[in-house]
Amino acid sequence: METVDFIVIGAGVAGLAAARDLEARGHQVVVLEARDRIGGRVHTVRPRGWPVPLELGAEFVHGRPPLLMRLARGAREVRGRQYGDGLAPQDEIWRSMMEKLGRLPARRERTVREALDSPRWRSQTTPVERELAAAYLEGFNAARLDLASVQAMAQQIAAAERIEGDRIARFPRGYDAVPRRLARGLRIELGARVREIRWTRGSVQVSAGVRSWEAPRAIVTVPLGVLQARSLRFRPALPAWKQAAIDALAMGPVTKIALLFERAFWPRDLAFLLGHGEVPAFWRTLPSRAPVLIGWAASERSRALRGKDAVAAAVRSLARATGQRVRPLRGLQISWEQDDLARGAYSWVPVGALNAQRELARRVGPLYFAGEATHFGGACGTVHGAIETGLRAAKEAAKLPARSRRP
Repeated sequence: METVDFIVIGAGVAGLAAARDLEARGHQVVVLEARDRIGGRVHTVRPRGWPVPLELGAEFVHGRPPLLMRLARGAREVRGRQYGDGLAPQDEIWRSMMEKLGRLPARRERTVREALDSPRWRSQTTPVERELAAAYLEGFNAARLDLASVQAMAQQIAAAERIEGDRIARFPRGYDAVPRRLARGLRIELGARVREIRWTRGSVQVSAGVRSWEAPRAIVTVPLGVLQARSLRFRPALPAWKQAAIDALAMGPVTKIALLFERAFWPRDLAFLLGHGEVPAFWRTLPSRAPVLIGWAASERSRALRGKDAVAAAVRSLARATGQRVRPLRGLQISWEQDDLARGAYSWVPVGALNAQRELARRVGPLYFAGEATHFGGACGTVHGAIETGLRAAKEAAKLPARSRRP
């Protein structure tokens, strides 16, 4: 049994940010990660034969969040036009729809679908704007609109506006630069899958395989889907109010598909394409000019692809949206819902569950909780939100004096 000051469970950006902050405060920290890599749902791959790195997880920097911008050296802002079915330009209607989303009726709690169907919203929008808004909110949030909280959605829209959320950027050399920068100098144990956490009022014991660690406190950063699946056991069990918060929130399924072509057949200024097929959204890997498109199916669209060939579905959807014959050289797909260490892409808030995010973030004895699902200020589901929660949990946990320090 090795003794340290803090155990951090999970080497996603929340766990890495927490560990880095605790190390800077003089504490001895070990990060336990079940995967054979760091980053969690930030996962960049570089398959042979592909001209660009592929982001199987997080892909964009949304807006200009201060904490992430410090780590985002090399990120390039995406510039281009929005297109719809038939490669019809949609920039004007897109701008109009996004501006009106800020006025989505959210004074009283109800589902997003009910707010979109309200007489007030309908009086301010055209049928095309309403259709585009629904497709955007479902796809971007990976949420069911007939269950999602309109107050939570409005909070997220307002939070994005404060950081210029309409500006987006990509990492041409890979988003994995962010977790690599956070991980510098940290002690990280890969392949250390924690299945049980034993805790008392003043200590935490964790085992992973044949190795065990003990610390006065621990920070748990595993995804919401893992907590909901009960695949990480707590002894004693978490209190009822904590388990209720875990179960009240939802994890959004996402399927991503990368398609490589011999040459580009889309407009030179295309950035995003939103259609009506099984895979409704596509974007280019800008600023690269490589002939690669990324397909995106979220929420019920993703669930509809279970057990199916998502690459073939993306090809059909792209052909429908462009009105052209589509023959990719290569295709690659990933479903985060089928990943047992994530069980979904990111969290969303069902109607009536807005306070559950705050409850999920509350500590239980020596256990502190971080990760994008614990962000209760409107940035759940984002990389910068996850980093902020890691720093929040570290600050709370660091009230305990350092018991040992590295030389």
